Amino acid sequence: MEEWVRAWLKEQRRKGAKCLEIKEIQGKPYVYRSTSVYDRTTRSPKKVSTYLGRLTREHGFIAKGRKTSSSLIPPRNVYEYGNAALMAEEFNEVLPVLKQAFPTCWQEIVALVFTRIAGFTPLSRVEDAWGKLDNILTLAPDCDPGTLSGVLATVGSDPAAQQAVFQHLPSPEHQFIYDLSFHFSHSDTLNIADFAENTDNVWMRQVIIMLSCGKETGLPVMVRALPGSVQDVAALIGSLAGMDTARTTLILDRRFITEANEALLREAKIPFVALQRRNSARYTTRIHLTDHFFYHKQLIRAGRREVDGLMLYLYEDADLAVEEKKTLYRLLEKGQIDRETLNQRIKRAGRILLLSSITARPQEIYELYKSRNAIEDHFAVFKNLILEDKPYLRDTTAVLGHVFVGFLCFYLYCRIQNRIRQAGLSAYLSPHGLLLKLSEVYSVVHGDEKEITEVPEQVRGIAGKLNLDVASPGMWRAATPRQVPDV
Repeated sequence: MEEWVRAWLKEQRRKGAKCLEIKEIQGKPYVYRSTSVYDRTTRSPKKVSTYLGRLTREHGFIAKGRKTSSSLIPPRNVYEYGNAALMAEEFNEVLPVLKQAFPTCWQEIVALVFTRIAGFTPLSRVEDAWGKLDNILTLAPDCDPGTLSGVLATVGSDPAAQQAVFQHLPSPEHQFIYDLSFHFSHSDTLNIADFAENTDNVWMRQVIIMLSCGKETGLPVMVRALPGSVQDVAALIGSLAGMDTARTTLILDRRFITEANEALLREAKIPFVALQRRNSARYTTRIHLTDHFFYHKQLIRAGRREVDGLMLYLYEDADLAVEEKKTLYRLLEKGQIDRETLNQRIKRAGRILLLSSITARPQEIYELYKSRNAIEDHFAVFKNLILEDKPYLRDTTAVLGHVFVGFLCFYLYCRIQNRIRQAGLSAYLSPHGLLLKLSEVYSVVHGDEKEITEVPEQVRGIAGKLNLDVASPGMWRAATPRQVPDV
């Protein structure tokens, strides 16, 4: 029984009231008059309780049948608590350096990261998305689209501040470098972009970015926009200045594969893995498929062969081969290819050829290159966001700010993914799926009080495996706002 309830009961007894009893039901006090009568059947006293009313801290005793004025009840606000708490927990390590690097706009950056990690959220919707989350970090960001546009420009124009954040994420382990690209517009203001042909055969300005990830942790540690031609590997090598190239492996797309680029990579002694074009003459090299392994339940046959000091790795995906053959025969029936073209392409159906300066088991090289898929899928969301936010992005600096925010989103995404992987739930749960599940745990704010709603049984089971005590607000400090420590 709380102290204020005891004080009320003591005061009533002082005034002469008798037989009063307080019963707590679901944590709330109710007032009863309890007396006893003689029960002839049992030949003993029997307790009789009569409900009188309830007690509240604000209104005192409220008699049975009497209602308080609704105007005196403060409004209740409901927020998504579970997903916001997890993001705050996993992003907490970056907050101090982010606050120091961008003192005037770090709160807006956090709002962008938290609202965009779960999916497609253009600048025009950030304010609404942020308003749904429990403000565990007690931030006050200005989420007006115009303000956020200025924030992106500020972030993109300050490479020194970005570098301070990257240095806070040191990775003494081996690093993988990925080249990513996106087409933006015809605008002449994008001086870091060169014209290139997109998937619709339209020539538009294309921006190339370099992403670095740790081999063991899988966490991104750096992102950088690359100047120059999209097919100039010299620009990529130049961006690696200051890095230990002995602990760096380039995972390259097929657009970089030319004899000149291969020569540059070998001269720089930078390990690399590169996908070969489907019309590459290297497919004619005889490679016996003597190995096999399973990748995501798909059978992969593999083989390797050394050619001119480099290793060629050939893979055949049995399931992919069947699908590609079906597609080729449909094209033949429609008259889009002839029989000769069919025979040429069908020999390479389901086959992937990788060129590398690394000698390793075929499965290791295959998984290494396939790691591009998760990264490209994640950054595809931000490519679409950049196109959606074009009305607010007027120059190169805003686009670079977009890239940096995308990097932070990917960092948080990978942190959550690692937590899922450590719990052995990778086959059943993704970071987006986990955030969606945890969004079912709400906080209800009533005046100065905050309560956590009942946690669904399925969410409670998942949280238990991930070592998240969602049923106990104390762990995530729901009642006490989380403070961002100073650096």
